[in-house]
This record gives sequence, C-alpha cells and structure tokens, in this order.
Amino acid sequence: MRPAVAARVPTYGLYGEPQIASPEFWIHAETIESRSRLHNWEIKQHRHETFFQILQIRTGEGDAIFGRESLRVSPGTVVLVPPGVVHGFRFSQDLNGQVITMLATRVSARPGCLMRFMARPWLFQIEADAEGNYLMATLDRMEQELAQHFSPRTPLLEACLDIVLTLAADRIATSDDPGETSARDRTARLNALIGAHYKQHHPATFYAEKLGLSVTHLNRVARAGTGKSLNELITDRLMTEARRNLVFSLLSIQQIAYDLGYADPAYFTRTFQRATGETPGAYRKRERLQAAP
Repeated sequence: MRPAVAARVPTYGLYGEPQIASPEFWIHAETIESRSRLHNWEIKQHRHETFFQILQIRTGEGDAIFGRESLRVSPGTVVLVPPGVVHGFRFSQDLNGQVITMLATRVSARPGCLMRFMARPWLFQIEADAEGNYLMATLDRMEQELAQHFSPRTPLLEACLDIVLTLAADRIATSDDPGETSARDRTARLNALIGAHYKQHHPATFYAEKLGLSVTHLNRVARAGTGKSLNELITDRLMTEARRNLVFSLLSIQQIAYDLGYADPAYFTRTFQRATGETPGAYRKRERLQAAP
C-alpha cells in the first residue's frame, strides 16, 4: 500500500473505536459475529497501532483483506494480525469464530513469539491432528477464561498464549505466501504421526500415505527438518519411551519391550544397545544409582 493511501487508513483501538493512548487492559476476546453483524458482516480496512490480534474461524467463510491482497478464510483458519498492519474482513452471515485482541508488547515479550509474527500478517489452516486440535482448544480456553465475570487469571492466559504462539510458529510458512504450508509444518505433522503410531512399527509407506508424499520425498522432509531419516526418528521415539520406562516404572525389560511393540525382547535389547551404547539393564542400573540419595 502506497504511503499516501496508508495515511488515509483509519487507526482504531478495536473495530471502529478510537485509538486510546494507554489501554487499561492487556487482552480481550469477543465473537466475530457480535461485532461484524453491526457492520453488515464487513469490517472495512483499518489498523491498530498497539494491538496484536488472533482470529479463529470455527464455521462459515469469508475473506481477510490486507491492502490489495485478499485471502480466503474457512473453518479451521487462524489469522494473526500484528500492530500497524492495514486489514479488513468480509464474513458470511453463518460465520462463527472469535477475535482475541491483546497489547502487542505482551505478545512480543512471550518466549514463543518470533520476530516474523510482528513483521506481517499470517493466515494458515489448522490441520485436524493432535497439535491442531490442541491449538484450537487452547484458543477456545482463552475465550472461556476471558468470558468469566470475575477477573481472568493472567498466568493461565499467558500460558495459553505461549502454547498458541509455539504451535503457530510450527505452521508459519517461510515463503512470501501467508497460506503456504511450510517444511516446518510438514515436519511437525510427521512428528505428531510418529508420536501417535510409533508403537505399531509401521513401514515408511504408512507415514508417506498419511502425508500425501512419496517415501523418498518424506525422507527428504525428515532430513531437512531434523537431520535424521524417518526410521531414525521412529527409533529415537521408541528409545525415548524405553528410557522413560526403565527409569520411572517397575516393568521388566521384557514387559517394556512388548509394550513398545517388539515381538522379540532380545531384538529390543539389541536395538537399545545400538542406539544408546549400553543394554537396557545396564542403563536402568546406572540411572537408579545416580538417583539414589
């Protein structure tokens, strides 16, 4: 947007409300429909100098407009709007969602905040996987907390915001297209799949089909994102769980092997020794000696 045009774009506190010099709150949530229905389901382009916004679309459709660029929003879309960005929206009348508005200074100070969050708007589609569901549920929890009649619990809201920023960072594209699925996103989805299925010892083709990739492409994604092959990632997940059980459970080594999907406990022992440099029994003994008072 040209400077002369941008200068004519109104600067608001929230939708259509005058900018205030020193807001008395740091975070606020409201339904998208409660505000947009007052404006015939269209929010004309404007900007906020001190606020960072997160929009969550649950049902319905619409368009997010940034200057001359228009991006489609649909169920599962999350939009991040940093301060100073010219933006507007057009929504269908059946849209259900929320907008969380907060002081940008509180966002930029969070551990999960990337500088990219503040540089430009982001729009991405949340997958219906474990992490995607967790992100959407966390946004729902923030709305519920802010709807309480008593003062919302700041530590809880900040913890939820950390979760949202961390999971959103995994879905942000590295290119100039806000809607493009990034390599980081594919790696995150692969890690989530491994976490859900590692005990079944599925072949590489199982994960490739789930992600819509060839096995060769999947291994390239795995190595680019983690430096390891798919099989190495699965083995690492198995060994992490094995070490946890050896330290924190009273299960026998044979029971641990069976629980992790190994039909042959001896093969589990060989795999563990190859991965860690010691047998499961030796690892358990050493860790327990170190933990003893």
